[in-house]
Amino acid sequence: MNKAVEVALKYVGEKELPGNVFDPQSDFGKKLHAVGQRDGMAWCALFSELVFKEAYPEKFKEFDRLFSASAVQTFKNFENAAYPINNLPREGNLVIWQQMKDGVPQWQGHAGIVVELKSTWEFKSVEGNTNEAGGREGV
Repeated sequence: MNKAVEVALKYVGEKELPGNVFDPQSDFGKKLHAVGQRDGMAWCALFSELVFKEAYPEKFKEFDRLFSASAVQTFKNFENAAYPINNLPREGNLVIWQQMKDGVPQWQGHAGIVVELKSTWEFKSVEGNTNEAGGREGV
């Protein structure tokens, strides 16, 4: 199994308190705070950073430079660093969605880790700041 997939899957079921707040004494809260999450802050890109740093510790400093609290900025950072960008999902890939309005890219986005391919265009992902009910409270 891909290292990033393995790490992402172990966090499924983690919960936050309402309003993007984590118990600073919980293991998960400590880890998210270590990558920059603060109370009230959306954390999907920071969760992805946590997963990749844990899966590939030898790239810690590089990931420190590339990941941002913003999913869209994270994508731009990877793109500017000449990381290969592809439009087809692969297991273990970072996936970034960018919000569009009337065909115009917005600053808002979302991030996750591809954990299973269903078909060429369908995949399962693990994401922070979301849950099975479509809400924003959990992994």
